[in-house]
Amino acid sequence: MLGFVIVSHSKKLAHEVIELCNEMKRYDFPIINGSGTSGEHLGSDPLIIAEAIKKAYTKDGVVIFGDLGSSIMNSELAIEFLEGDYDKDKIKIMDAPLVEGAIMAMAINDEKLTIHELVDELKDFKILSKI
Repeated sequence: MLGFVIVSHSKKLAHEVIELCNEMKRYDFPIINGSGTSGEHLGSDPLIIAEAIKKAYTKDGVVIFGDLGSSIMNSELAIEFLEGDYDKDKIKIMDAPLVEGAIMAMAINDEKLTIHELVDELKDFKILSKI
């Protein structure tokens, strides 16, 4: 199963997304909050994200859901910072809305799902219509 990292500029927002996602989980896998800054200000920090990736890392990989542009940029930096036994090909930033994408991914994450299948499954979420 894949591990999940939620990256928002607001640690509180990410916490609430994780709470909602936990309601959708069918299996036990890590979902880690990689949000905020060390000063507890709004924003994102690649070092905090890198630590979250390490905690969420599974043999199948980690997917990252971010809210805004700099959270994605800082997630990319965090991946570059990783050293050691982390296969960077198994760490992907999802190109999907934070809430809807994370919930959908939670619902389908199981021992058979690969990271590439999830990327493919979520590609249409970029244009998700809510009406």
